Amino acid sequence: MQLLEIGLPVLVAGLLILASHIPLGYQVLKRGIVFIDLAIAQVAALGTVLASQMLRHNGDQWLLQGMAIVFALLAVGLVAWINKNFPEWREAFIGLLYVTAASVLVLLVAGQPRGGQLLTSTLSGDILWLNWQDLILLALVAVFVQLLAHVWPGKLERFFYLIFAVTITLSVVKAGIYLVFVCLIAPALASIVHNRSKVWSYVVGGTGFIAGLSIAWHYDLPAAACIVVSVILSLIVALGIQRQFGRTDSAIQKPCE
Repeated sequence: MQLLEIGLPVLVAGLLILASHIPLGYQVLKRGIVFIDLAIAQVAALGTVLASQMLRHNGDQWLLQGMAIVFALLAVGLVAWINKNFPEWREAFIGLLYVTAASVLVLLVAGQPRGGQLLTSTLSGDILWLNWQDLILLALVAVFVQLLAHVWPGKLERFFYLIFAVTITLSVVKAGIYLVFVCLIAPALASIVHNRSKVWSYVVGGTGFIAGLSIAWHYDLPAAACIVVSVILSLIVALGIQRQFGRTDSAIQKPCE
């Protein structure tokens, strides 16, 4: 009974995050801006912590998420400007943005009794403590992104940065930076590396998430870390299987298109 009450919302949350992140992952790899989500996620986390300290509304999740989205949008605007003006050096500048946000966050929590715990939370999240109400926004975003990807792909291309900022921010607040990054990149690679069907992305992401969550639950280990490692292992296995059989799915449209 406890497994259903706690584990089922977490599993659904993971599947929703995958549903919204896999189409964005294709875009990220296509644009060659792999580390953008780390930078945006770190800036969003900085906005959340700053709001909790300055406004003293630690329990107001809407306020914290709103501040995180504002910070993420500012960061996305900066990334878009960098991409336009310094395309050859964008990864370097995006990396500096990530390091700057991370360092400012460390300075903000320095000396606080729960500073270390807060930093860990921004990286690994508290996904095991999600409830059904926490999944409402994740579900809405997942449906929206899937509709754009399959019905209006042109709009996903046009408004990518805006959609990316909001989606990543909402996920980071729930799941942490590491899990968001792996859900964005690893499943997309499962389809792109050997030019396979997009189904591979969802199989790798879903299998890895379920296996990681099961291991974390059974052995009482940190859930996010287990899921991250499990998804990456699922990717490795999938790429090995694809290489072994060595046939591209020529009848299926390329994932990046």
